Amino acid sequence: MNVPSTPPAKSLLFTCSCRAAIAFLALAAILAPTSPPTAAPQASTLVTLAKNREAWVHDLRTKQLESILKFYAQDAVFLQPTGERITGSGALRTLFQTIMATFNSDLTLHSQNLETSGDLAYDSGDFQETLTTIATGAKLTAKGSYIIIFKRQPNGSWQIVQHVWTGTPPPGT
Repeated sequence: MNVPSTPPAKSLLFTCSCRAAIAFLALAAILAPTSPPTAAPQASTLVTLAKNREAWVHDLRTKQLESILKFYAQDAVFLQPTGERITGSGALRTLFQTIMATFNSDLTLHSQNLETSGDLAYDSGDFQETLTTIATGAKLTAKGSYIIIFKRQPNGSWQIVQHVWTGTPPPGT
């Protein structure tokens, strides 16, 4: 049997193919994302949230108690500028009944940021409000900032889970 004393030389084609494969794999590894890309919020979701904000303001101005309460989750929290924490549907009903029975509101919200991440979203901005006391006609003016945190519900709708007002409340409120 005739056995060569040195192994046969690798073909030039085989060497080039191996180098090309290694270079391709290295490039693919470099270009591969290290974390999943973050999806930009869908424009339709942002439009829906902006419409919800405007509908909420409209319902407050026109004193639509049942409509305004539908914007809130059952365990929603409303934080007033005084620091008072109002929690749950019953407490929110009492709050809005009192406000609507006592004042006419001319509230304006100026959204600064409206963003979503998964099933949560927030709307943050400034507000100006003139409250007219129904009994006397006296006008009270307030301004400050707000943040509304929404959570997507199993049916796809968005409800308020946290609602915060900052600023100095008008005297007498």
